[in-house]
Amino acid sequence: MHAILAIMYKDILQWTRRPLYFGASVMLAILILVCVGNTISGANDMPFGLYDPAGISELSKHLTDTKRFRVRVYDDLEKAKGDLAREKIVALANVSQDPLEDSVQILSSGNNPLIDDQIAMGLLAVLTQRAKELSIPLHSAALFQVNFGLRDYITSGLVAYLCYVLASMNVGFSWIYEWMERTYRQIVFAPGGLNAAIVAKTLTVTLEASLVLWLALGITSPIVGFTLGGNFFGLLGATVLSVFTFACIGLCFACVLKTIRIYTMTVSILGVALMFVSGIITPVKAMPGWEQKLAMALPMYYAADMTKGVMLGIPADYTRDILILISWSFASLWLARFLLIRSKASI
Repeated sequence: MHAILAIMYKDILQWTRRPLYFGASVMLAILILVCVGNTISGANDMPFGLYDPAGISELSKHLTDTKRFRVRVYDDLEKAKGDLAREKIVALANVSQDPLEDSVQILSSGNNPLIDDQIAMGLLAVLTQRAKELSIPLHSAALFQVNFGLRDYITSGLVAYLCYVLASMNVGFSWIYEWMERTYRQIVFAPGGLNAAIVAKTLTVTLEASLVLWLALGITSPIVGFTLGGNFFGLLGATVLSVFTFACIGLCFACVLKTIRIYTMTVSILGVALMFVSGIITPVKAMPGWEQKLAMALPMYYAADMTKGVMLGIPADYTRDILILISWSFASLWLARFLLIRSKASI
């Protein structure tokens, strides 16, 4: 424990002596929250439910013709609502079966304003324009009433992405540079030094990256106007665990990629891919099947689920998210230790 604290003290001292790096990290976080958060991406190929057992409307055909929906037809309205609540579909068209009441209710979960706004601002307009013969009046509703907007939804996902960016930047640059300068070589080859170095580095990066993230959120929230939610300790725990997980993964990449140039290129490209495949902007259920499986195999999906839950107050599977992120953390730490024992030379 004394060795771990000593290494952490050394790392933090070096970090405070690099004000430009600290400032650049904060500025990067602010730019991502502000600029990327203002970029709204549309969703296509969305799973859309239809309840019309009597075949009163031709909505199935018209919804499919828009090329925005994959229509799933239901004969049981309660089952359809259950699938909507479990996010197996993004919206449900409920056609009234009363011959004296021609109407269609568009029901959404209410948890994703991206889908709600698209339905309200254009998707149904496209649908009704292509279906000139459809004269049934439409109205919408939501299973859950929420008080956040699209900007809040996007930002909560970007917080998970920033956990990855800040952690991977910090651990990669710090570990590789210090290894090249032989600081960590001396520590690792000392008795018990390997384990102390791995634990100390990941904990230090977690503290440093979390501080930068909270500072960026505190600066941008009142300026841009997004919500941080009322669950402060939940947000604290979600961001710390997410940063720690990505710090452990970044350490593995640093042990394999060995140079700053290759490391930076790899984690940058991977980060962009993770942002779009993990449900941060476009809902996972609106992606092709193979992308959905890929998203659920990666830690960013679970980090985003946690941050959205604590910031927006929407349902999230916290037990699953925590267990999977912890599993990724320990697996990455074990792999980093294994790689360092095998190489024993230099990164």
